[in-house]
Amino acid sequence: MQSFDFTIAFLVIAFAGHSSFGCIEEERQALLIIKESFRDPSSRLSSWKGSDCCQWKGVGCSNISGHVVELDLRNPCSPPLYQRYPPQNCPFYENVLEAQHVHPSIFQLKYLTLLDLSGNRFSNTSIPIFIQSLEHLQTLSLADSLFSGRIPHVLGNLTKLNYLDLSLNFLLYVDDSHWISKLSSLQYLYLSQVNLGKAQNLLQVLSMLPSLSEIELAKCRLNELFPHQLVIRATNFSRAQVLNLAENELEDHMLDVFQNLTSVTYMDLSDNYLTSTPLWLSSCTKLSTLLLKNNAFNGSFPPLQDMSSLTELHLSDNNFDSVPSWLARLKGLKVLNLQRNNLSHIQGSLASILGNCCDLKELYMSGNKIQGDALGDSIPSGCISYDLERLYMKNNELDRFPEWLSLFVNLQYLDLSENNIIGSIPRDIGQLKKLVTLYIQSNRLSGNIPYSLGQLQNLRNLDVNQNYLEGVIADIRLPKSLVYLNLTNNHITGSLPQDIDHRLPNLTHLLLGNNLISGSIPNSLCKLDLYHLELSENMLSGQIPNCWTASQKQFTAMNLASNILSGVIPSSFGNLLGLKWFHLNNNTLHGSFPSSLRNLKNLLILDIGENLMSGILPSWIGNTFSSLQILILRQNKFSGTIPSELCQLSALQIMDLSNNNLTGSIPHCVGNLTGMILGKNSVTQSSKNLTEKLKVENNEWYEQEVRQVVKGRELQYTKIVKLLFNMDLSNNNLSGSIPEGITLLSALHGLNLSHNHLSGQIPKRIGDMKSLESLDLSHDQLSGTISDSISRLTSLSHLNMSYNNLSGPIPKGTQLSTLDDDFIYAGNPFLCGAPLPNECFVDDSQHDHEDEDDNEDKLEEIWFYFVIAIGYAIGFLAVIASLFMSTSLRHAHSQCIDEMLRIIKSL
Repeated sequence: MQSFDFTIAFLVIAFAGHSSFGCIEEERQALLIIKESFRDPSSRLSSWKGSDCCQWKGVGCSNISGHVVELDLRNPCSPPLYQRYPPQNCPFYENVLEAQHVHPSIFQLKYLTLLDLSGNRFSNTSIPIFIQSLEHLQTLSLADSLFSGRIPHVLGNLTKLNYLDLSLNFLLYVDDSHWISKLSSLQYLYLSQVNLGKAQNLLQVLSMLPSLSEIELAKCRLNELFPHQLVIRATNFSRAQVLNLAENELEDHMLDVFQNLTSVTYMDLSDNYLTSTPLWLSSCTKLSTLLLKNNAFNGSFPPLQDMSSLTELHLSDNNFDSVPSWLARLKGLKVLNLQRNNLSHIQGSLASILGNCCDLKELYMSGNKIQGDALGDSIPSGCISYDLERLYMKNNELDRFPEWLSLFVNLQYLDLSENNIIGSIPRDIGQLKKLVTLYIQSNRLSGNIPYSLGQLQNLRNLDVNQNYLEGVIADIRLPKSLVYLNLTNNHITGSLPQDIDHRLPNLTHLLLGNNLISGSIPNSLCKLDLYHLELSENMLSGQIPNCWTASQKQFTAMNLASNILSGVIPSSFGNLLGLKWFHLNNNTLHGSFPSSLRNLKNLLILDIGENLMSGILPSWIGNTFSSLQILILRQNKFSGTIPSELCQLSALQIMDLSNNNLTGSIPHCVGNLTGMILGKNSVTQSSKNLTEKLKVENNEWYEQEVRQVVKGRELQYTKIVKLLFNMDLSNNNLSGSIPEGITLLSALHGLNLSHNHLSGQIPKRIGDMKSLESLDLSHDQLSGTISDSISRLTSLSHLNMSYNNLSGPIPKGTQLSTLDDDFIYAGNPFLCGAPLPNECFVDDSQHDHEDEDDNEDKLEEIWFYFVIAIGYAIGFLAVIASLFMSTSLRHAHSQCIDEMLRIIKSL
């Protein structure tokens, strides 16, 4: 017996020793081939080297046999196994592995129990058939990896599977779900965004799986499984604990098939066409999370008052108008989401609900019509303490702060923005010691910012933008914990404190625009690790400090516009390599275009217009700012020619060089500005791999604003800057002709070339600029006729061609007829036709030429038919002659005629 135990121990040690010396060589080679099949830009597989593949990242080996049993190549930014949500702030597309297909070498890893390839890219290839040979697989995840085509039925051979995730592959489909019935061990099935519209027996098959616990079938076209004329019998999902049927266009009667969900704890029926909840829902006594958002509910709430097990209830994006008092009986609620409804009344007041739902942690009521009287005056004493951590009531009709607010001492996030709250910020707000985020912007608050805000030692985000708050900036007491501070659009006065870096050492966003702040910009700002600095539209004066350093790596946005700043642009700005949004316009800055700016290769907006800048425009602008989308140098004293290198700014969508002293011609390569061409600009051509990056940038674009002269008026564009395409070269000394290539810029909304010395004709293909809404070619020296193609500009609402040397008739067209102000064409004495009073006359000699042309055309037509007639006659005579000359042909012809007559008579 001792000998047998020793043998077993020896074998275990031997196998363990085998694993400790590295994995099986055949499997290591297979892994290396798999590695080579991927494009790996983030070097996720960099650890795959050396002899022991069991130590490689994503590879797991058996401690007994040494075989590779786990291959986890999941994108780290994808949701982990058994979880619904991905990690926050994780750059998904930067961590993608790319391959043309799943490499067959995976077939060599025959002992795999886990294979996870989710969150990668496999070029819309099909799921490989050879996966069926991995008979030990228990976990298979191919989610969100660009697989397409029919899900192979051979997956049914993986009888040990308990976890199958093929979700987020919207080009996959199931035509027959019988293979799923073979997966008798399956507990977790995720097929969201897979086309299941043709799998008619799917629900019956799923109900046959004895262990199925989680079913995710969101956005699968399940509505196609429910013919309106048939009643589908109820199926048995009694063991299912999670059911997700969101985004399937389901109607009320379709839910009855799921009435046996006696064990369900989580149910998502969001984004469907439901108008009521099914009667059987009340029997789901274990249901804790119910999502019914974005359906067709109307009026009063669904009857959920007896569902005491609910901890999360999501009813947002419907059309409810009143909150029932029975909601206070759901005392187990922890999350209640009622956002974006039509709520205007709360039975018994909000205070009564909060006073009874003691465990409620998150309440979302933004985007309704709730008024102050619905809040209630006092909280009933039904709770020993209140757990509320998040209260969101943005965009309602509140007119005062809730009087009971200070009782909720556990509050961490409070959003009362975009209401009509008047008065001052209550002093007792300092009692909310745990507050992390306070948003009260876009109200009608007045008075001073209370000192009690300084007591909120956990406060990181404070936004009181767009109110009527007062106070001297240096006297405002704020907690050192602040990261985001937004006081823009108020009545703040005084000078920025010189020790701002000590007062607010953690600050990354300092937004103080549109106030009454004066004095100079302190050098201490250079010591903060800022991301966004907004000081525009104040009364700041003096020189901009020249202390910006390369250590401020995250500095992305700077706006110092519309102040009284003087001096030159500091050379140290060139150290801020991450800068994307740069506004220095509307100051009194002078000097030449700074050479230090050529370091800022990530710029998206450069606006130094409305200053006193001078000198030439450097040619290096074109090959430096490859991402630049807005270049505004208007209203300075720049001279010299427009460098042709500017045509290399392929992402540019606004170029404003107006009101300078520029000379020479417009570069003929202007048509190369592909960002101004429909279908080729950066908005439509963004790579899928930049989706996440652009999502962040679009939020920042929303905050940008620029001044532009469009349709003859100077306008301040805010929030929609990303959608504007404009070129303004007006009020310079440009000469030469308008390049024909400019007509390629079909995305332009505005083109202004006025007040120059441009000559020659208006380009013939001006009508190709399909998006033009404003065209100003006035006060130049243009000559010749106006091209008829201009009538194709169907969006044109502002046109000015006055004071040129244009001649001939004014083109007609539906849109042009609406532009009936004769000033549009004033100062062109040889133009004629509406809307000008002088009519166009017809030249008789031209008529004679036209008549001669018509006669020539008729003569050619007569000759054409004459030649055809002669040809026909010659052919006919040739046939007759052949019949006359040949006896056999004559007899054959006669017999043919006789036979035809006989057939006709028989009919």
